[in-house]
Amino acid sequence: MPMDMKSTIAETYLRMVQHKNVDKITVKALIEECHISRQTFYYHFQDIMDVLEWSTRQATRKLVERSLQAEDMRSAVRIFIDFSVEHRPMLQKLMESQRRAQVEQIMLDSAAAYLEQMAQSRPHDVAMSGMEREVLLRYVSCGLVGVLLYYGGKKDLDRERLADQLGRILLEGLSGWKENRR
Repeated sequence: MPMDMKSTIAETYLRMVQHKNVDKITVKALIEECHISRQTFYYHFQDIMDVLEWSTRQATRKLVERSLQAEDMRSAVRIFIDFSVEHRPMLQKLMESQRRAQVEQIMLDSAAAYLEQMAQSRPHDVAMSGMEREVLLRYVSCGLVGVLLYYGGKKDLDRERLADQLGRILLEGLSGWKENRR
């Protein structure tokens, strides 16, 4: 049952984000909306940011599962593009909040986790070790998150074209880096 309550709290928080100013959502408001006690909330989460981080990790896990089943990089990237477009209003509210720095870090960590899992599932595409892998993952994560945030809000976005472009950049860039590495 704890996982169900945790999900309930997180889903309620995400619904509240859609209708309220992110900075005005407090633990008190959230527990009232969930009809739970403060003790129940703190049993599952440390604070509001913990709810957001957990929710992001859960969403990322689902996106990773779907994208790892995709037939190619373009299809995998398209899953993330669709998510960023469909959740644009919520992402925009989070990015405009006082918690922007924390939200950005959560997004970057999530993108890095996705890319790490993608690299592990396709070891023949990218072979590197230690610090090189970490630097490359952070670099690509920043680029991917930045592009998704920037283009996710464009009304005339051609999702297929962007997926093609990002898929090529990720595959060609990483494989080119691998071949040129000393």
